[in-house]
Amino acid sequence: MAIKEKIGLFGGTFDPIHLGHTLIAEWMLNYLDLTKVIFIPNKIHPFAKRENIIPAEERAEMIRLAIKDFPFFEMSTLEIERLGVSYTVDTIRTMIKDYPDAEIYYIMGEDNLDKFTLWKKSEEILKLARVVTFRRRSGAKTSLPERYLDKMLRLKSPYFDISSTDVRERIKKGEKYQSLLYPQVYRYIMGNNLYR
Repeated sequence: MAIKEKIGLFGGTFDPIHLGHTLIAEWMLNYLDLTKVIFIPNKIHPFAKRENIIPAEERAEMIRLAIKDFPFFEMSTLEIERLGVSYTVDTIRTMIKDYPDAEIYYIMGEDNLDKFTLWKKSEEILKLARVVTFRRRSGAKTSLPERYLDKMLRLKSPYFDISSTDVRERIKKGEKYQSLLYPQVYRYIMGNNLYR
């Protein structure tokens, strides 16, 4: 009997992608024995988290640059190509069609747990994919009901104290930030004068 592919989906704004993103994706790849991890940058965040997000095409280009040397990482622009807001449930449905014989794992930070019930068709998401969470600086406490938590895989992953917010803040303050990014992403940001 053939072993199923195990596909990890890693969605987010990635504004910009940094070493923490790829470190956790690679850790997930090893821990869960995934075939690959697909990075999926969103175009318009459903909760409109903040203004002045870098255009999706530029964020996608930074992801492409960051993962180009990793054979087990890919990027999908399906959420960028959709018109309007993109929802996780629709992305997972599409991936199931693209990988009908694979197990789908949806990777997210535990800081998203409290709002998970607000996600479009959140209960369907739990039926379609295995939702896996990794640790963030917010800590492990959440008010999400147990009926949701019981269906998730909450991992005690390594804690990488890097965030896109930190990168943007350092740039705005004129501080050094090169160590948080892949060299090619750093050069892209510098060359295009982003986040200033």
